[in-house]
Amino acid sequence: MLLPLLSIVAYALTLLWVAPTLVNLESATTANKKPNITLVFALGLMAIILHFSVLYDELFLIEGQNFTLTNVVSLMSFIMAACVTFALLKWKTVWFPLIIVYSFAICSVAVASFVQGNFIRHLEQNAGLLFHLGIALFSYALFFLALIYAFQLKWLDRKLKSKKMVFCSILPPLMSVERHFFTLTLAAQAMLTLTLFSGVVYLHNFFEPEHIHKAIFSFLAWIVYNIQLLGQWKLRWRGKRVLIYSISGMILLTIGYFGSRLIVN
Repeated sequence: MLLPLLSIVAYALTLLWVAPTLVNLESATTANKKPNITLVFALGLMAIILHFSVLYDELFLIEGQNFTLTNVVSLMSFIMAACVTFALLKWKTVWFPLIIVYSFAICSVAVASFVQGNFIRHLEQNAGLLFHLGIALFSYALFFLALIYAFQLKWLDRKLKSKKMVFCSILPPLMSVERHFFTLTLAAQAMLTLTLFSGVVYLHNFFEPEHIHKAIFSFLAWIVYNIQLLGQWKLRWRGKRVLIYSISGMILLTIGYFGSRLIVN
């Protein structure tokens, strides 16, 4: 239990260092103050390394890979945490998503560590299935990050329209948030496309009755995200419409991935 506790503490320390600045954006003393990126990155890197160690102990057992639902959720939170941690070095839009992702990571580590279960698989015997599941998890994690960006985009847009925006060095430009949101969604959509193709190629029971809902809901999500990307690219959609499409796609994808189990029998 020591590694999960250390991981939670590392995530919590990072949040405690960043959160006060974000909460008090309109305070004169914090408006032009930014968290120390080097320190935040170091704490975050420590947290994800510890998180990976926890995942390794929980996922890889002597009997095989233990893909319980809690372990899968913890794995996705690790992917998101790793993405936002390394994005700190390049993207100035990642501060608000970092708060949500790290909070989610704390919850997932705690639940996966204290809620025990067994759902053993032997993915080393099927490289195609391993590729399919890895791309699927990464796609879902990126779509989740994109959804957080959609909420951030809507919030910034509303602030600008209300003309109550207070200048703050940590607040990202609206266009940067929109560009990064589009990039995340496009990358996630490319991975979802690979997930659907690899499912057809590598999973022989992909279209059987007990698994068909995964294919249907994932394909519906793929259509929704295509419409959203096309609307943003050609019609300059933003605000509520983009948020609705992001939420709809995420709901469909969640039903497809977790309607029964992510791992096929």
